[in-house]
Amino acid sequence: MAPASGAFFVHSQRCSSAMVCLMFWSMPVVLAGVPHTNRTLYHRIQFAVGDSAALIEGLGQQGQSLLLVRDIEMPRARQLAKADDIGCAADFAPEGGLSGDRDTALAQAVAECLRRNHVQRVTTDRSLPFIFAWHIHQAGISLDYDPDLGVMERRIKSEEEIDWLTRAQKQTAEVMTMACRLIARADAAADGTLMHEGEPLTSEKVRRAITLYLLDRGFSTPHDSIVATVPHVADCHHFGTGPLRTGQPVIVDIFPCDETTHYNGDCTRTVVHGEPSEMVRRMHAAVAEARTAGSHALKPGTTGEQVHKATVQKLMDHGFGFRRGAGDMENPEPVMRHGTGHGIGLDVHEPILLDEGGGEIHAGEVFTVEPGLYSAIHGGVRIEDMVLVTPTGHRVLCPLHDSLDWS
Repeated sequence: MAPASGAFFVHSQRCSSAMVCLMFWSMPVVLAGVPHTNRTLYHRIQFAVGDSAALIEGLGQQGQSLLLVRDIEMPRARQLAKADDIGCAADFAPEGGLSGDRDTALAQAVAECLRRNHVQRVTTDRSLPFIFAWHIHQAGISLDYDPDLGVMERRIKSEEEIDWLTRAQKQTAEVMTMACRLIARADAAADGTLMHEGEPLTSEKVRRAITLYLLDRGFSTPHDSIVATVPHVADCHHFGTGPLRTGQPVIVDIFPCDETTHYNGDCTRTVVHGEPSEMVRRMHAAVAEARTAGSHALKPGTTGEQVHKATVQKLMDHGFGFRRGAGDMENPEPVMRHGTGHGIGLDVHEPILLDEGGGEIHAGEVFTVEPGLYSAIHGGVRIEDMVLVTPTGHRVLCPLHDSLDWS
Protein backbone atom coordinates (compact mmCIF):
# COMPACT_ATOMS: atom_id res chain seq x y z
CA MET A 1 0.00 0.00 0.00
CA ALA A 2 1.33 3.43 -0.84
CA PRO A 3 2.17 5.61 2.17
CA ALA A 4 -0.01 8.52 3.14
CA SER A 5 1.20 12.02 2.45
CA GLY A 6 3.41 11.93 5.58
CA ALA A 7 6.16 9.32 5.77
CA PHE A 8 5.97 6.74 8.54
CA PHE A 9 9.45 7.55 9.83
CA VAL A 10 10.99 5.46 12.59
CA HIS A 11 13.89 6.90 14.58
CA SER A 12 15.76 4.46 16.81
CA GLN A 13 19.12 6.11 17.38
CA ARG A 14 20.20 8.40 20.19
CA CYS A 15 20.68 12.08 19.34
CA SER A 16 24.19 12.83 18.12
CA SER A 17 24.29 16.48 19.20
CA ALA A 18 22.62 18.88 21.59
CA MET A 19 20.97 20.70 18.70
CA VAL A 20 19.46 17.53 17.26
CA CYS A 21 18.25 16.49 20.72
CA LEU A 22 16.58 19.88 21.21
CA MET A 23 14.79 19.56 17.87
CA PHE A 24 13.78 15.99 18.66
CA TRP A 25 12.37 16.75 22.08
CA SER A 26 10.59 19.93 20.92
CA MET A 27 8.23 17.78 18.87
CA PRO A 28 4.88 16.89 20.43
CA VAL A 29 4.92 13.57 22.27
CA VAL A 30 2.15 10.96 22.05
CA LEU A 31 1.74 8.23 24.66
CA ALA A 32 -1.22 5.88 24.70
CA GLY A 33 -2.53 2.62 26.08
CA VAL A 34 -4.30 1.40 29.21
CA PRO A 35 -2.76 3.28 32.15
CA HIS A 36 -3.42 0.39 34.52
CA THR A 37 -1.00 -1.76 32.51
CA ASN A 38 1.02 0.82 30.51
CA ARG A 39 3.18 2.03 33.35
CA THR A 40 5.02 4.65 31.31
CA LEU A 41 1.71 6.37 30.59
CA TYR A 42 0.61 5.98 34.21
CA HIS A 43 3.91 7.42 35.46
CA ARG A 44 3.29 10.49 33.31
CA ILE A 45 -0.36 11.12 34.26
CA GLN A 46 -0.60 9.49 37.72
CA PHE A 47 -4.10 8.28 36.85
CA ALA A 48 -4.94 4.57 36.82
CA VAL A 49 -7.84 3.52 34.63
CA GLY A 50 -8.74 0.25 32.92
CA ASP A 51 -9.70 1.71 29.52
CA SER A 52 -7.43 3.15 26.85
CA ALA A 53 -6.24 6.72 27.25
CA ALA A 54 -3.94 8.94 25.22
CA LEU A 55 -1.65 11.78 26.25
CA ILE A 56 -0.44 14.44 23.83
CA GLU A 57 2.28 16.72 25.16
CA GLY A 58 3.66 19.85 23.52
CA LEU A 59 0.53 21.26 21.86
CA GLY A 60 0.48 24.92 20.86
CA GLN A 61 3.03 27.59 21.60
CA GLN A 62 2.79 26.95 25.35
CA GLY A 63 3.44 23.23 24.95
CA GLN A 64 0.21 22.21 26.68
CA SER A 65 -0.66 18.60 27.48
CA LEU A 66 -3.99 17.00 26.63
CA LEU A 67 -5.27 13.74 28.08
CA LEU A 68 -8.03 11.93 26.20
CA VAL A 69 -10.07 9.41 28.19
CA ARG A 70 -13.54 7.83 28.07
CA ASP A 71 -16.26 10.41 28.55
CA ILE A 72 -17.40 8.79 31.82
CA GLU A 73 -13.85 9.10 33.19
CA MET A 74 -13.50 12.82 32.49
CA PRO A 75 -14.68 14.17 35.89
CA ARG A 76 -12.32 11.85 37.76
CA ALA A 77 -9.48 12.60 35.35
CA ARG A 78 -9.95 16.35 35.84
CA GLN A 79 -9.61 15.80 39.57
CA LEU A 80 -6.70 13.34 39.61
CA ALA A 81 -4.74 13.25 36.35
CA LYS A 82 -1.60 15.27 35.69
CA ALA A 83 -2.46 17.06 32.43
CA ASP A 84 -3.25 20.62 31.42
CA ASP A 85 -6.52 19.68 29.76
CA ILE A 86 -8.87 16.68 29.70
CA GLY A 87 -10.97 15.59 26.73
CA CYS A 88 -12.63 12.57 25.18
CA ALA A 89 -12.80 11.09 21.69
CA ALA A 90 -16.03 12.94 20.85
CA ASP A 91 -14.17 16.26 21.21
CA PHE A 92 -12.05 15.39 18.17
CA ALA A 93 -14.35 13.46 15.86
CA PRO A 94 -13.00 13.43 12.26
CA GLU A 95 -15.16 14.47 9.34
CA GLY A 96 -16.32 10.89 8.71
CA GLY A 97 -17.25 10.32 12.35
CA LEU A 98 -15.84 8.03 15.00
CA SER A 99 -15.74 4.26 14.92
CA GLY A 100 -18.09 2.33 17.17
CA ASP A 101 -15.05 0.50 18.52
CA ARG A 102 -13.82 2.39 21.58
CA ASP A 103 -10.06 1.96 21.03
CA THR A 104 -10.31 2.77 17.32
CA ALA A 105 -12.32 5.90 18.11
CA LEU A 106 -9.67 7.08 20.54
CA ALA A 107 -6.90 6.53 18.00
CA GLN A 108 -8.94 8.44 15.40
CA ALA A 109 -9.40 11.30 17.86
CA VAL A 110 -5.66 11.50 18.58
CA ALA A 111 -4.91 11.77 14.88
CA GLU A 112 -7.64 14.39 14.40
CA CYS A 113 -6.39 16.44 17.36
CA LEU A 114 -2.89 16.48 15.89
CA ARG A 115 -4.26 17.46 12.47
CA ARG A 116 -6.30 20.35 13.92
CA ASN A 117 -3.21 21.61 15.71
CA HIS A 118 -1.22 21.49 12.44
CA VAL A 119 1.22 18.96 13.86
CA GLN A 120 3.30 17.31 11.15
CA ARG A 121 5.60 15.15 13.27
CA VAL A 122 5.39 13.52 16.70
CA THR A 123 7.60 11.44 18.97
CA THR A 124 6.53 8.29 20.78
CA ASP A 125 7.97 5.62 23.05
CA ARG A 126 8.34 1.83 23.05
CA SER A 127 4.84 1.23 24.43
CA LEU A 128 2.60 2.95 21.85
CA PRO A 129 -0.04 0.48 20.55
CA PHE A 130 0.12 0.07 16.80
CA ILE A 131 -3.52 1.15 16.37
CA PHE A 132 -2.48 4.69 17.38
CA ALA A 133 0.61 4.63 15.18
CA TRP A 134 -1.47 3.49 12.20
CA HIS A 135 -4.09 6.25 12.53
CA ILE A 136 -1.42 8.92 13.06
CA HIS A 137 0.28 7.67 9.91
CA GLN A 138 -2.98 7.72 7.96
CA ALA A 139 -3.42 11.38 8.92
CA GLY A 140 -0.15 12.17 7.11
CA ILE A 141 1.81 12.77 10.30
CA SER A 142 5.35 11.44 10.70
CA LEU A 143 6.00 9.33 13.77
CA ASP A 144 9.44 9.17 15.39
CA TYR A 145 10.36 6.44 17.84
CA ASP A 146 12.62 7.31 20.76
CA PRO A 147 13.74 4.18 22.64
CA ASP A 148 14.76 6.28 25.67
CA LEU A 149 11.57 8.32 26.00
CA GLY A 150 10.22 7.93 29.53
CA VAL A 151 12.89 5.39 30.49
CA MET A 152 15.35 7.52 32.45
CA GLU A 153 12.66 9.39 34.36
CA ARG A 154 11.35 6.02 35.57
CA ARG A 155 14.81 4.62 36.27
CA ILE A 156 15.81 7.40 38.68
CA LYS A 157 13.33 7.33 41.54
CA SER A 158 12.08 10.35 43.47
CA GLU A 159 12.09 10.33 47.27
CA GLU A 160 8.37 9.59 47.16
CA GLU A 161 8.91 6.62 44.86
CA ILE A 162 11.66 5.28 47.13
CA ASP A 163 9.21 5.51 50.04
CA TRP A 164 6.60 3.59 48.02
CA LEU A 165 9.11 0.90 47.07
CA THR A 166 10.22 0.64 50.70
CA ARG A 167 6.60 0.20 51.80
CA ALA A 168 6.10 -2.52 49.19
CA GLN A 169 9.31 -4.28 50.17
CA LYS A 170 8.42 -4.12 53.88
CA GLN A 171 5.16 -5.92 53.16
CA THR A 172 7.01 -8.41 50.97
CA ALA A 173 9.42 -9.13 53.83
CA GLU A 174 6.52 -9.74 56.20
CA VAL A 175 4.77 -12.22 53.92
CA MET A 176 8.11 -13.88 53.16
CA THR A 177 8.63 -14.46 56.87
CA MET A 178 5.16 -15.99 57.14
CA ALA A 179 5.72 -18.31 54.16
CA CYS A 180 9.18 -19.49 55.19
CA ARG A 181 8.04 -20.15 58.76
CA LEU A 182 5.04 -22.08 57.45
CA ILE A 183 7.45 -24.41 55.65
CA ALA A 184 10.10 -24.57 58.39
CA ARG A 185 7.60 -25.29 61.19
CA ALA A 186 5.51 -27.90 59.38
CA ASP A 187 5.38 -31.48 60.60
CA ALA A 188 7.17 -34.19 58.61
CA ALA A 189 5.51 -37.51 57.81
CA ALA A 190 7.45 -40.77 57.95
CA ASP A 191 8.26 -40.52 54.23
CA GLY A 192 9.57 -36.95 54.57
CA THR A 193 6.48 -35.19 53.19
CA LEU A 194 5.72 -31.96 55.00
CA MET A 195 2.28 -31.82 56.61
CA HIS A 196 0.11 -28.86 57.59
CA GLU A 197 -3.27 -29.17 59.32
CA GLY A 198 -3.36 -32.89 58.56
CA GLU A 199 -2.68 -32.56 54.81
CA PRO A 200 0.46 -32.50 52.66
CA LEU A 201 1.99 -29.02 52.43
CA THR A 202 2.37 -28.29 48.71
CA SER A 203 3.83 -25.47 46.67
CA GLU A 204 0.28 -24.56 45.67
CA LYS A 205 -0.89 -24.29 49.30
CA VAL A 206 2.00 -22.03 50.25
CA ARG A 207 1.33 -19.81 47.24
CA ARG A 208 -2.35 -19.62 48.21
CA ALA A 209 -1.40 -18.59 51.75
CA ILE A 210 0.90 -15.89 50.32
CA THR A 211 -1.83 -14.53 48.05
CA LEU A 212 -4.47 -14.40 50.79
CA TYR A 213 -2.05 -12.73 53.20
CA LEU A 214 -1.27 -10.04 50.64
CA LEU A 215 -4.88 -9.46 49.58
CA ASP A 216 -5.84 -8.80 53.19
CA ARG A 217 -3.21 -6.04 53.25
CA GLY A 218 -4.04 -4.29 49.98
CA PHE A 219 -1.47 -6.03 47.81
CA SER A 220 -1.99 -8.23 44.74
CA THR A 221 0.12 -10.90 43.05
CA PRO A 222 -0.51 -10.37 39.31
CA HIS A 223 2.10 -12.98 38.32
CA ASP A 224 1.75 -15.36 41.31
CA SER A 225 4.62 -16.28 43.59
CA ILE A 226 7.31 -18.93 43.20
CA VAL A 227 7.51 -21.79 45.72
CA ALA A 228 9.79 -24.31 44.03
CA THR A 229 11.89 -27.28 45.07
CA VAL A 230 13.47 -30.39 43.52
CA PRO A 231 13.31 -31.06 40.59
CA HIS A 232 11.36 -28.08 39.20
CA VAL A 233 13.77 -25.56 40.73
CA ALA A 234 16.28 -26.40 37.96
CA ASP A 235 14.03 -24.11 35.88
CA CYS A 236 14.59 -20.94 37.88
CA HIS A 237 11.20 -19.46 36.86
CA HIS A 238 9.12 -22.58 37.52
CA PHE A 239 6.34 -21.67 39.97
CA GLY A 240 6.67 -25.04 41.71
CA THR A 241 4.16 -27.80 42.18
CA GLY A 242 3.45 -30.73 44.46
CA PRO A 243 4.35 -31.69 48.05
CA LEU A 244 7.32 -30.17 49.86
CA ARG A 245 9.74 -32.44 51.71
CA THR A 246 12.01 -32.20 54.71
CA GLY A 247 15.71 -31.66 54.04
CA GLN A 248 15.12 -30.15 50.59
CA PRO A 249 15.67 -26.44 49.88
CA VAL A 250 12.60 -24.45 48.81
CA ILE A 251 13.01 -21.21 46.89
CA VAL A 252 10.29 -18.67 47.77
CA ASP A 253 10.12 -15.66 45.43
CA ILE A 254 7.39 -13.07 46.12
CA PHE A 255 6.83 -9.95 44.00
CA PRO A 256 3.56 -8.24 44.96
CA CYS A 257 2.06 -4.96 43.79
CA ASP A 258 0.79 -2.31 46.20
CA GLU A 259 -2.73 -1.54 44.97
CA THR A 260 -2.54 1.95 46.49
CA THR A 261 0.72 3.18 44.96
CA HIS A 262 1.12 0.59 42.15
CA TYR A 263 4.77 0.05 43.10
CA ASN A 264 6.19 -3.45 43.54
CA GLY A 265 8.16 -5.41 46.07
CA ASP A 266 10.47 -8.28 45.12
CA CYS A 267 12.23 -10.62 47.52
CA THR A 268 13.54 -14.19 47.40
CA ARG A 269 14.67 -16.41 50.23
CA THR A 270 15.50 -20.11 50.51
CA VAL A 271 14.22 -22.25 53.37
CA VAL A 272 14.99 -25.83 54.43
CA HIS A 273 12.80 -27.82 56.78
CA GLY A 274 15.13 -29.89 58.94
CA GLU A 275 18.79 -30.34 58.06
CA PRO A 276 20.14 -29.23 54.66
CA SER A 277 22.74 -31.30 52.85
CA GLU A 278 26.38 -30.25 52.84
CA MET A 279 26.04 -29.32 49.14
CA VAL A 280 23.09 -27.04 49.90
CA ARG A 281 25.07 -25.38 52.70
CA ARG A 282 27.91 -24.74 50.25
CA MET A 283 25.50 -23.36 47.67
CA HIS A 284 23.88 -21.06 50.21
CA ALA A 285 27.22 -19.69 51.42
CA ALA A 286 28.28 -18.95 47.85
CA VAL A 287 24.99 -17.28 46.92
CA ALA A 288 24.98 -15.16 50.09
CA GLU A 289 28.49 -13.87 49.33
CA ALA A 290 27.58 -13.29 45.68
CA ARG A 291 24.54 -11.25 46.76
CA THR A 292 26.78 -9.12 48.99
CA ALA A 293 29.37 -8.69 46.23
CA GLY A 294 26.70 -7.63 43.74
CA SER A 295 25.18 -5.13 46.18
CA HIS A 296 28.56 -3.57 46.99
CA ALA A 297 29.32 -3.27 43.26
CA LEU A 298 26.18 -1.15 42.80
CA LYS A 299 27.30 2.47 42.72
CA PRO A 300 27.00 5.46 40.40
CA GLY A 301 29.21 5.30 37.34
CA THR A 302 29.64 1.55 37.22
CA THR A 303 27.64 -0.63 34.81
CA GLY A 304 25.10 -3.40 35.08
CA GLU A 305 27.57 -5.70 33.36
CA GLN A 306 30.25 -4.99 35.97
CA VAL A 307 27.82 -5.76 38.78
CA HIS A 308 26.92 -9.05 37.11
CA LYS A 309 30.56 -9.99 36.67
CA ALA A 310 31.28 -9.30 40.34
CA THR A 311 28.42 -11.60 41.32
CA VAL A 312 29.44 -14.44 39.01
CA GLN A 313 33.07 -14.18 40.07
CA LYS A 314 32.12 -14.75 43.70
CA LEU A 315 30.22 -17.91 42.74
CA MET A 316 33.24 -19.10 40.77
CA ASP A 317 35.46 -18.43 43.78
CA HIS A 318 33.34 -21.01 45.59
CA GLY A 319 33.72 -23.56 42.82
CA PHE A 320 30.40 -22.99 41.06
CA GLY A 321 29.76 -21.83 37.53
CA PHE A 322 27.52 -19.80 35.24
CA ARG A 323 25.67 -21.26 32.28
CA ARG A 324 22.83 -19.30 30.70
CA GLY A 325 19.66 -21.01 29.58
CA ALA A 326 17.07 -23.52 30.69
CA GLY A 327 17.89 -25.99 33.42
CA ASP A 328 19.38 -29.38 32.58
CA MET A 329 17.27 -31.94 34.42
CA GLU A 330 19.99 -34.60 34.11
CA ASN A 331 23.06 -32.59 35.13
CA PRO A 332 23.54 -32.44 38.93
CA GLU A 333 26.02 -29.54 38.78
CA PRO A 334 24.57 -26.43 40.50
CA VAL A 335 25.02 -23.37 38.27
CA MET A 336 23.64 -19.85 37.95
CA ARG A 337 21.57 -19.43 34.78
CA HIS A 338 20.43 -15.79 34.70
CA GLY A 339 21.49 -12.20 35.17
CA THR A 340 22.16 -10.73 38.60
CA GLY A 341 19.09 -8.51 38.74
CA HIS A 342 16.90 -5.83 37.20
CA GLY A 343 15.44 -2.42 37.79
CA ILE A 344 12.13 -2.29 39.66
CA GLY A 345 9.37 0.25 40.19
CA LEU A 346 5.90 0.38 38.66
CA ASP A 347 6.82 -2.84 36.85
CA VAL A 348 8.59 -5.73 38.54
CA HIS A 349 11.09 -5.89 35.67
CA GLU A 350 12.30 -2.49 34.49
CA PRO A 351 15.43 -1.27 32.69
CA ILE A 352 18.24 -1.76 33.12
CA LEU A 353 19.44 -5.31 33.64
CA LEU A 354 22.34 -6.20 35.88
CA ASP A 355 23.65 -8.52 33.20
CA GLU A 356 25.89 -8.72 30.16
CA GLY A 357 25.46 -5.49 28.21
CA GLY A 358 23.93 -3.69 31.20
CA GLY A 359 24.63 0.04 30.90
CA GLU A 360 25.67 2.82 33.26
CA ILE A 361 24.14 2.97 36.72
CA HIS A 362 22.93 6.22 38.30
CA ALA A 363 22.20 7.40 41.82
CA GLY A 364 18.51 7.03 42.63
CA GLU A 365 17.99 3.78 40.75
CA VAL A 366 16.57 0.76 42.53
CA PHE A 367 17.53 -2.79 41.55
CA THR A 368 17.04 -6.34 42.67
CA VAL A 369 20.22 -8.30 43.35
CA GLU A 370 19.33 -11.99 43.11
CA PRO A 371 22.07 -14.52 42.42
CA GLY A 372 21.12 -18.18 42.54
CA LEU A 373 22.37 -21.73 41.99
CA TYR A 374 20.12 -24.44 40.57
CA SER A 375 20.25 -28.21 40.27
CA ALA A 376 17.48 -30.70 39.62
CA ILE A 377 19.34 -33.14 41.90
CA HIS A 378 20.58 -31.01 44.81
CA GLY A 379 17.90 -28.32 44.66
CA GLY A 380 18.21 -24.56 44.33
CA VAL A 381 19.24 -21.55 46.39
CA ARG A 382 18.43 -17.93 45.57
CA ILE A 383 18.66 -14.83 47.75
CA GLU A 384 17.20 -11.55 46.49
CA ASP A 385 17.25 -8.06 47.97
CA MET A 386 15.99 -4.72 46.73
CA VAL A 387 18.86 -2.24 46.62
CA LEU A 388 18.88 1.55 46.24
CA VAL A 389 21.88 3.16 44.51
CA THR A 390 22.96 6.13 46.62
CA PRO A 391 25.36 8.93 45.59
CA THR A 392 28.17 7.11 47.42
CA GLY A 393 27.19 3.44 47.15
CA HIS A 394 24.12 1.39 47.98
CA ARG A 395 21.43 0.76 50.62
CA VAL A 396 19.39 -2.41 51.01
CA LEU A 397 15.70 -1.60 51.41
CA CYS A 398 14.19 -3.61 54.28
CA PRO A 399 16.98 -6.07 55.12
CA LEU A 400 15.63 -9.52 56.02
CA HIS A 401 16.83 -12.73 57.67
CA ASP A 402 18.53 -14.79 54.97
CA SER A 403 19.66 -18.13 56.42
CA LEU A 404 18.25 -21.53 55.48
CA ASP A 405 16.74 -21.99 58.96
CA TRP A 406 13.42 -20.19 59.51
CA SER A 407 12.17 -22.31 62.39
